[in-house]
Amino acid sequence: MKKETWNFGIIGLGGIGDYHMNHLSKIPYTRVGAICDVNEKAVEQVGNRLNLPAEKRYTAFKAIIDDPEIDVILSGVSNKFHYEILKYALACGKPVFSEKPFTRTLEEADELASMYEKNPIPCMIGFSYRYRPCFQYVKQLVAQGALGRIRHFAAHYLQEENAPMFNKEYTWRFNKEMAGSGILADIGSHMVDAARFFVGEFVQVSGMMSTFIDRRRDLRTGELVAVDVDDFTGFQCVLEGGVMGTFYTHKNAIGTKNQFEVTLFGDLGTARISVERPNEVHLTVREGEKMELTEKVIHLDEKEMKPMLQDFVDYLEQAHSTLLPTLHDGYRNQQVLQAIIDSAKDGITRSL
Repeated sequence: MKKETWNFGIIGLGGIGDYHMNHLSKIPYTRVGAICDVNEKAVEQVGNRLNLPAEKRYTAFKAIIDDPEIDVILSGVSNKFHYEILKYALACGKPVFSEKPFTRTLEEADELASMYEKNPIPCMIGFSYRYRPCFQYVKQLVAQGALGRIRHFAAHYLQEENAPMFNKEYTWRFNKEMAGSGILADIGSHMVDAARFFVGEFVQVSGMMSTFIDRRRDLRTGELVAVDVDDFTGFQCVLEGGVMGTFYTHKNAIGTKNQFEVTLFGDLGTARISVERPNEVHLTVREGEKMELTEKVIHLDEKEMKPMLQDFVDYLEQAHSTLLPTLHDGYRNQQVLQAIIDSAKDGITRSL
C-alpha cells in the first residue's frame, strides 16, 4: 500500500543505525518517527538531534514495535537480538528491516520461517552488496547469458583489523553466545548471499574454520578473555546447475580495507568485481572467428541504480523487486552457514 509518509522506528543507535538513518533521510516519504536503544545516553543524544518527543524515545524494543504510529521497524543490533526482534515483529504483523545474519542458529531461523509461513509480512534482510552497481550489472550479464554457462564462482572477503599488531579488543563479535559464529556470520554471510544472488542455491558444502587469536583483552576489565568463534573460514561448494564454488574470509589480511571480491567464470567470459570499486566491472571475453582475447572495464553510473532502502520502501508499497533480500533469503543463508559450521566441525561434506 502507498502512504504519504512511512514512519520508521529505529532499533539500535550505533554505527549501523547512523548509517541507515543517513540513507533513510534521502528516501522520499519516509521519516524517523521513533528510536530505541538500551543505552539511555545514546537515546537522549540521537533523540535531541532528531528533535523527537520524549514518548518516541524507547529503551525496550517491544515498546517501539507496539507503537501504533510506527509503520515499519529498522533493526541494527547485535546478532543475539535479531531473532527476538524479528519474532516479535512477525507476531505483531509489523514490517521490518533486519541486519544480517538472519539469526545466530538454525533453530532460531527455523522458528522464524515457520512463523512467517503462517503470517507473512514485508521483511528485508540487510545484504547490502546486492545494491552495488557492479553487483547489479553482473546480475544482468548472467541473466542475459553474456558469460555463457557459469562453471565456477569464487569469492573472498578480507580485512585487516583483527591482525595481532592492532591489538583488537574483545567485543561481542568474539563471543559465540552473542554472535553465533565469528567471521563467518560477520562478513562470510555476504559471500553466501552473493553466490545465491548470482548463481542459485547451495547443493553441497565443505567447510574449514580456525581461530588465529584465541584470547583478546576486555578493555572493561583488563582481563584476557577466550575467543570461542572463528576468525578464519574457508569453504568449497556445489551450487545448483553444477557450478563449483570456492570461498575464504578473515580479518588478518594486512594491507586490505574492505576487500570483497567476486569472480564468475563462464564458458564465454569471466567477470570480476570488487566492493572497493563498486562502479567497475572487469570483463574478459574471447570474440570473433579467431577467438581473440578482449579485456574491458565497464564503468557504471551509480545514480541509475536503486538504493537499498528505496527498494525496501517500494517493497512496502507492493512493488516487485528482483534484488531485494527477503526473509526467505535470510533463512536460506542461515541454513548454509550452519552447514559450513557442521562440516568444519566433523569434516563431513553437507548436503542442503
